[in-house]
Amino acid sequence: MASSRKRNRALSRIKRRQVKAIDPCVTSTIDDLPESLLLVEIFSKLLNPRDVIVCKSVSKTWNYVLSSSFHYNKSFALILNTQPPCATNDTCLDGWRGFSLNNYIDPEFNHSPVCVLASYKDVLLCMKYNGPGRKLLSQYYIVNPVTMRWTRLPDTRHEFKVYPIGLLGNDSTSRYYVVKLLSSTPSQLNLFMLDSKRGQWKLYRIKHPPWSQSRWWPTQCQALNFNKALHWLAHDGPIVAYSPRYRRQCIFIHRSQEMRHASYGDGAVVSETLTVSMGHLRIIQLVCYPFPNDHHHVSIWTLVDYKQPLWKQEHDSVYFRDMVSGIPWIQDYMREYNLETTKKHYMSFLSVFMDRKPRSETRERIIFPHPLLCHPDNPLLVYLYLPETIVSLDVATKRLRLITKDIKKGIRAKFFGSELGYDMVIPMTLHLDPSLVLDHERVLLPPRKRTVC
Repeated sequence: MASSRKRNRALSRIKRRQVKAIDPCVTSTIDDLPESLLLVEIFSKLLNPRDVIVCKSVSKTWNYVLSSSFHYNKSFALILNTQPPCATNDTCLDGWRGFSLNNYIDPEFNHSPVCVLASYKDVLLCMKYNGPGRKLLSQYYIVNPVTMRWTRLPDTRHEFKVYPIGLLGNDSTSRYYVVKLLSSTPSQLNLFMLDSKRGQWKLYRIKHPPWSQSRWWPTQCQALNFNKALHWLAHDGPIVAYSPRYRRQCIFIHRSQEMRHASYGDGAVVSETLTVSMGHLRIIQLVCYPFPNDHHHVSIWTLVDYKQPLWKQEHDSVYFRDMVSGIPWIQDYMREYNLETTKKHYMSFLSVFMDRKPRSETRERIIFPHPLLCHPDNPLLVYLYLPETIVSLDVATKRLRLITKDIKKGIRAKFFGSELGYDMVIPMTLHLDPSLVLDHERVLLPPRKRTVC
């Protein structure tokens, strides 16, 4: 108890020093400051989410003002799977454009590179490999990069393999579920799930009516969190939803006929991804054609009724030739686009997911551009991945804006020279009330700076 009280007093002193560093006018009568002064002179100048969290701990008044009157706009980030992982300009975590777990004091993160696999709100599922020689074992971690609290998940005791994966959490109990999607048949969904409360992995085989004559694979590695369930989009097929609450059931949400790839005509190659924005599931489709056809376009389909299901295209398609940008090379790239495709599984997880053997259902895939996601608060703001660049497209104005560039240092993390097939970009939403992590004693701390005498 005594050590706990000492630690709490030390944390309080640190918080007071941090607050004084933000605003030197803060005194012992901190609760007497008017709300307008707090909002205009102090809180409006906070750019780092960690500073906001610290200020919420100063007093009940500050916590109330920040929770009720303060609107923190910079709440959305894209985590890039570079080495080390880094964040886009939309957020600031370490005072620069990213964070590196290897920069913090903890023996768990001092050796193998860490790869971000999935996200749940402001919590990330990370992985590194361990093992002597060529026998590699996967080790999973839950990390909150804002509070830097983390925990290690139970050992998988399985060799390092690449599978589609998803993370789901319970906000009130800090309980997490990790779901790995295994190779499935046309009438059976196979998955491997970890319940952090039970502390062990369990295999589930879920039988369902077949919707295809051949096996299927997802369009992206990271499962999408929506409606307390994980969702994968099947290539030219339905959405597959799975909830840990109903462990032996799954739901199929079929697409409309207008969304099928064949509806775009012969020669069309479609790249698509599942995303969520403004409380609705959406599918972003990039439809491209071989030269000399220039009808390449971006379409967004919205699932307006989850149970029916009912799909709707709420905005006209945006053609590449009509897109504009203040950066000439981005505009020229889209307007002069020449279709590049590959019949290879450019994401290595597909070969594992399909028993390592290419099959007849393998289709052409667009190399670039690739749709990433819609902004969670604006469905008409679409993020696209171009060569070594991420841009945003405003569907309403058809304007392209540069988000980040020079990401060629491993947009897909590399382990022993082989590319991991995990999604290149992981979305993360920051909250003023950060999500809890199981082991509250584990905190990553930056190393002390050496002082020269």
